[in-house]
Amino acid sequence: MTFEVFDSPRPETLPPTMPDSSQARRPRPPAVTVTAYFLLMNAGGMVTYFLLFGRHMASGALQLFEACGYGNFFIAMGLLCAQRWARMAYVIAGMISMGVMITIESPAQGSLALRLLFAVPAFAAFLYLLYREDARLYFASAKLPRPSPGGRRGIGACLYIIAAVYAYWCLNAIVLGITEIYPASLHRDKLLFIALPIIFIAEWVGKTPGRLARAGILATAFALYLVQMFFYKYMSPYAVQMGPSLWQLRNWAIGMSGIAIALHYLQWSRGQRK
Repeated sequence: MTFEVFDSPRPETLPPTMPDSSQARRPRPPAVTVTAYFLLMNAGGMVTYFLLFGRHMASGALQLFEACGYGNFFIAMGLLCAQRWARMAYVIAGMISMGVMITIESPAQGSLALRLLFAVPAFAAFLYLLYREDARLYFASAKLPRPSPGGRRGIGACLYIIAAVYAYWCLNAIVLGITEIYPASLHRDKLLFIALPIIFIAEWVGKTPGRLARAGILATAFALYLVQMFFYKYMSPYAVQMGPSLWQLRNWAIGMSGIAIALHYLQWSRGQRK
């Protein structure tokens, strides 16, 4: 009595339709996620300002600067989807934006030049983080299969996105200076606390590990955005918003920075205990 032995194919010999199940897309580094969220917030601010006040860039150079701001949305989505072109697009858009800030000759030049004090260090830091080893491996694995989330995790992710968008909407009144035109929106920032129950429900529904990491990433992105806007408005003599809402923006920038630091410390201390 004889037995036939069938050898299973090696992973390197599998046809394209049979990917190795042990391979999967690498998890997204937190720095990439923070960069994408920060770009989304900047793009959202530009779009909101345009919807409320119309086109406000007259010269061709300033229109190019505005177009780079809108392009941040597509760059951010590319980063979240591990598209390698998004890193190069971030470099190009950043260089164009800073070039406009440096070379433009108009009444807005002084206002834009002040942004360089924040934009240059932030651009350099994000550029370094996007080209670190963990980021390179993440973008290199873009074509590998990614496990599809279950129903509960998908619902939890959608709720998390809703909470983040709602939180951004609550803060954009004081961030963009809308409160000077619509005084009734002065205290809209306090509605931000409604987003907290939505986040808790999203975590309960999704039951996805890494709660502290997700909360820390979101808080860090908000903190960077708020600090950037407060710095610009406080330093710029051309800022629209110089009323009480400026100090609201300062308080939120400090508070969100403290929350981000606390969450990252909790995550670090939990890792040390393990």
